[in-house]
Parts: sequence; C-alpha cells; structure tokens
Amino acid sequence: MIKVTKRNGESGDKLLKRFSSHVKSRKLMQKFRGLRYFSQKPRKISEREAAVMREMHRTEAKRKQFLS
Repeated sequence: MIKVTKRNGESGDKLLKRFSSHVKSRKLMQKFRGLRYFSQKPRKISEREAAVMREMHRTEAKRKQFLS
C-alpha cells in the first residue's frame, strides 16, 4: 500500500506527482498490466522445441560467419 500525505504548502499537482513516482518506483503498473489477462505457462514440449530451434539458428549463424 502506498500512502502519501500532503505536506505543508504542497499543491495537489505536486502531491499527485509524488504519488505517481512512488507507484513507478515499485513497478506496480507493470505488475497489474501483467495480471490483467490470463496467460498459460509454456509447456515443456514447446519450450524444448524453441530451444532446439535456437540452437539450430546459432549453429547456422556460426557456419555463415566462417564462410563469409
């Protein structure tokens, strides 16, 4: 919970800006936006397929690097 109290002589705009900076520093908006939609965790099979493809692309890039 973020609690911001108004200081002596502080304007409402400054108070709002201070509150916004507290929210940004704790990265709350990123967390809430991430929780907004349900997303399933990737399955092991698809993770493994992606890893195999990455390895294949890396070896291809190394081969092209030495050929050029």
